[in-house]
Amino acid sequence: MGWWSKRNFLLVLMALAVLQLAGEGCTRAPRDPRGAVPLSSSDNVTFPSERWPAYARGFSWGVGSQGETVLIIRQPRTEEVLAVVSRDDFALEGDEWRDFPRIVLGTGGVITTSTTHVALLDAAGGLERWAGCTSLKYLRSDAMLTWVAEHRVADVSGDAGIHVERVMALDPGLVLVSPSHDLPSHHGWPVVPVTEYLEPHPLGRAEWMCALAWMVGDSLQGAQAFGELRRRYEALKQASTDLHASTDPPKQEGRRPTLFTGSVADGIWHAPGADSFVAHWIEDAGGTYALKDLGSFGNVEVGMESLLRLTEQSDAWVMVTYDPDGFTVDDLLAMDPRHEALLQGTGAVWVCNTAFADYFTDVVVHPEWMLEDLMALMSGQTRGPHGLLEVLLSNPKP
Repeated sequence: MGWWSKRNFLLVLMALAVLQLAGEGCTRAPRDPRGAVPLSSSDNVTFPSERWPAYARGFSWGVGSQGETVLIIRQPRTEEVLAVVSRDDFALEGDEWRDFPRIVLGTGGVITTSTTHVALLDAAGGLERWAGCTSLKYLRSDAMLTWVAEHRVADVSGDAGIHVERVMALDPGLVLVSPSHDLPSHHGWPVVPVTEYLEPHPLGRAEWMCALAWMVGDSLQGAQAFGELRRRYEALKQASTDLHASTDPPKQEGRRPTLFTGSVADGIWHAPGADSFVAHWIEDAGGTYALKDLGSFGNVEVGMESLLRLTEQSDAWVMVTYDPDGFTVDDLLAMDPRHEALLQGTGAVWVCNTAFADYFTDVVVHPEWMLEDLMALMSGQTRGPHGLLEVLLSNPKP
């Protein structure tokens, strides 16, 4: 038996068949207090008629000089405006745009520089325009690799991250990059920063498919795809919430399991903060994030002594690793001898082995898969239904 009984987990899944939650695609709607909120501080830049997505903090919609839709891209953590994107030159002629990098999209192919970009482009219905990629060797989906071969998507990786000459030959209409890119600007390509990986909520990451859909010309595809996965995710979360609310708290299976994650480096434990998509996954699945009080933005750092005290109050350690030969307890101990003390403190270890779980591609656009797997392991199962998580070690605490 787990913190939930297996019977309760089945009831959760059954509830999904009848639970109807309003889905509003990529438009702003009431949301969880931990989700994205409109910027209202006088210190932040705002634009007239700006519209916000449901969860994402890294982009919003503005209105151009003649009523056209423009895309405003921000750094989700600092709220800094990184770029304003339009489909037409004249859309950004207004004074409100002049202080920001302005990008006009072209009609050529799309260049991606991350596997997450590929997943988002696919969900947005934009693969027909996919021309080049710097991360082809990291793709693992057979369907995606077949697409690459059949449509001759070019490998544009290079020693400096991107092969400039190959990209020039493709004459792209859109180049997707991280905000920290060092791509030369004199080439004149429409280089658009994608801040998906900085989004605090899993649904905020996935909602970037709406921005990419607009950039490649098919907003409806992105809105429909996001609306479906959002309804599934929110239904799972609501079912988990209802289950805990209906269970007598003193009972063991009604207690929210406490989970921690992260890794050690130079004697310091590094882990996602409380306002991270990992922490939200744990909370939305019905758990408690052990490090929730140690900082919100970015990674938090914890001394090993403090971490050991936290593990004594935790039920499981959730870790992400890469091992094509399979990951064992011996592998865990070989990574760092201090892991043995952590194993003595916590009750279980759950592993996402990215050699087999497509954590950096498919999971970005299907966050509900990780949510279901977390719920399954919390219910006492040894492996999630999507194979993203499995129990490496289990020694439940009384």
